[in-house]
Amino acid sequence: MSKEQTDLKRAEKWTFALTVVSLIAGGTVVAGLVDRWSSSPSDDISVAATSSISMTSTPEEMAPEDLPEFSYVTPSAVYPTTIPGCESVEAPDDEHGISIFTSTGGDDAYDDPRFPWFSGAKAVSMSDAVADAIPDGVEIKFASPSRSLQFGPISAPSTSDELPEGWTIEDLASTDASATILRGEASGGLSVSVNSSKAPVPPCIAGSLVERRSLADGSVVDVQDSWSEINGQRTLSRSAFLYGIDGTRVHAYLDDTADRVGAEVQASGALPLTIDELVSLVSLPQLRITTPAPPGTAPLSPGCHGIPRDSGDVAELDRATIERLNAVLEVRWRAVPPGFPILDTGPGTLTVAENDKSTACQRLLTRTGDSESTLNMTITGGQPLPTEPNKYDPSYDGHPLEVVTRPDGSVIERDERNYATVPMTNDGSKAESTQETSRSVVVTRPNGTQVSVSSSAAIPNDPMTFAQLEFLATTEGLEIR
Repeated sequence: MSKEQTDLKRAEKWTFALTVVSLIAGGTVVAGLVDRWSSSPSDDISVAATSSISMTSTPEEMAPEDLPEFSYVTPSAVYPTTIPGCESVEAPDDEHGISIFTSTGGDDAYDDPRFPWFSGAKAVSMSDAVADAIPDGVEIKFASPSRSLQFGPISAPSTSDELPEGWTIEDLASTDASATILRGEASGGLSVSVNSSKAPVPPCIAGSLVERRSLADGSVVDVQDSWSEINGQRTLSRSAFLYGIDGTRVHAYLDDTADRVGAEVQASGALPLTIDELVSLVSLPQLRITTPAPPGTAPLSPGCHGIPRDSGDVAELDRATIERLNAVLEVRWRAVPPGFPILDTGPGTLTVAENDKSTACQRLLTRTGDSESTLNMTITGGQPLPTEPNKYDPSYDGHPLEVVTRPDGSVIERDERNYATVPMTNDGSKAESTQETSRSVVVTRPNGTQVSVSSSAAIPNDPMTFAQLEFLATTEGLEIR
């Protein structure tokens, strides 16, 4: 294989690699890079030998014979061979290496001027198209926005200074959507990645695909259907990769691992989408980088986060609970007193928090006259009642400002903080700092439900008042049952 083809192959397949990193005592790092597409089709498993990687680490305090061995196994490629849709097939590349990508500075962004094809509206259009393309009978598991096939901001290095030779920022700049999907007894994780690239379509490599399809516009879709085993535990996988004639690259990857419990993977043993359904998904015109978002596309619903904590004893929130809480909030907002801020969207937009499946949250932009602020709300359960701090204790830092116990046993905490934010630019430099003020009201009920409502604003804007925040935080019916 020529160097040009080798570089091409590496540039196109970087997102399919499985990197295994083991940190052991003494600071030793062992990493292996295995191409997920380096497997032969599952139908050839009986005639193909398997390839494997075994790694063993030896910390000083453990005897070598007591250490578990790590193994990663995939079917080896059959060669020489023919592949449907390929005029010729090249021998597989047996090289294995370690690839580490690091970048400093920069923000993930929906409106990065380096990638003019992408925007918040484009993300909405793409997300809606993928969700609509999921076949009837296939369910998207209820989860936070980032786990519900909503495309996130483009993730890209700040500069190209540290990229490997032959790679560009464009090759690494992708927007991704993922979800767990279910179809009868089959369940698995689906991820879709979109980016642009000027690289040509790579040659067919034995073991890298089971079929190449040509679309009417000259675009190409490569399909793979395979499996892998980690320490003897098998995972099924299926994928489709579009090389758009316009420079669009769309990769849809599906496996049968719907849930993970620690290091254990729960595999369903069946894949919930067919190859044809994956090909249809990556071929959606709305995913092309040359297809603009329709005029009037609704704004993106931003994800939100809860407060990191131990939530092991709190049940995950389901769709019915979120819908009930949103209905309660909508009724409350219709009863707000005069002078309340105006919302940029409707009040009932609670979702599951990105970092905590047992917390509901929402993030809204509010306006009062010329003043603009951000409203954040979180609702969770299983929380202990806070105790009033001793203001004469030397460890008391002045926060919260006030703690009040209501007649019903609920505890209200009021607080205000001033701080500076320093955003990072795409080139890694720091932008001018902004002074902000944040006010918050936290209500914890005897049953463990905790409602936190906060408002932050950049000076000279003003956040919402304590009275306004408390009006929302004390809403009857905002309960995690």
